[in-house]
Amino acid sequence: MNSAPNMTRVMIQAHGGTEALHFESAPIPEPGSGEVIVQLKTMALNHLDLWVRRGVEGHRFPLPLTPGCDGAGIVTSVGNGVDTSLLNQSVMLSPGFSCGECSFCESNRDPLCKDYGILGETCHGTCAEYVRVQASQCLPKPDSASWEEAAAFPLSTLTSASMIEKACLESGETLLVIAGTSGVGSMAIQIGKKLGCEVIATGSTEGKRQKAKELGADHVLDPEQESWWKEVKSITSGRGADVIFENVGQATWDQSLLALAVGGRLTTCGATTGSLVPVELKRLFFKNQQIIGSTMGSRSQLSSLLKSFDSRELVPLIDSVYPFRQLAEAHDRMESRQSMGKIVLQF
Repeated sequence: MNSAPNMTRVMIQAHGGTEALHFESAPIPEPGSGEVIVQLKTMALNHLDLWVRRGVEGHRFPLPLTPGCDGAGIVTSVGNGVDTSLLNQSVMLSPGFSCGECSFCESNRDPLCKDYGILGETCHGTCAEYVRVQASQCLPKPDSASWEEAAAFPLSTLTSASMIEKACLESGETLLVIAGTSGVGSMAIQIGKKLGCEVIATGSTEGKRQKAKELGADHVLDPEQESWWKEVKSITSGRGADVIFENVGQATWDQSLLALAVGGRLTTCGATTGSLVPVELKRLFFKNQQIIGSTMGSRSQLSSLLKSFDSRELVPLIDSVYPFRQLAEAHDRMESRQSMGKIVLQF
């Protein structure tokens, strides 16, 4: 009797450095009801992959776990209740999944669903040659996009678009993007320009600042300079930025708040340099400012972004591409903070 075919995957048994990324052979999963199996061509790293590997104080990940939340590939099998026309289709994956039935899901607010989860964080993810996902997580890969771009697009683009939507950014306003060449930051620049806004971006090196300009930023700043927030005030004739896109945390927080305009909105999705930050409440309420937290976005919102992806209005910035077996090197690259845009792995 023939044994089931195997695949290669990465498992994290315990938190640690890159030595915690264990390659192993495992059976290719079978799809359940409403599920499909996708043979991945590419996957992309996010800071979530680093947090899952290293661990986050106060948070428990369901170890052992296969990390990875972004991926693109071909549907090889479908479960009961799934349209067979999905077989052999080229797809990119929506990282988030939910029950699909509660009031939050029905109103396109699925990240608020009590059963909401993210690939590679709450269940096995895309650091594997094959992945099992809900059929509803499969989005058509545009013919205009490469496999690398298809893997790099979903999480960063959805996160950025959701943050900007929650901040109610309007045409003609000024958007300040902190870390403009990060995965989310590089997409925020593009979305801001698409909306008709003046965009200011920060970059810690000359190369990053130049890349931010190439992405469309009207002005670039060095966040290592003392009192860089004053440059934001100068650029905006003393007003400050209407919306600030934060994803760094402690290292930039104080100056970000100082750069915020009266009536301004600061939206944040990350804390890569630390999460404990001060807030001067009197300034916040006297200036009618808002601080908005955001994680991911709805699957319907991601679907609506595909048209701009296909037309090349929104294109993910690719930093580098590694073979899957060089996952540890790719993690090192992301941790070095030298990368610009997304790091992609090929299978």
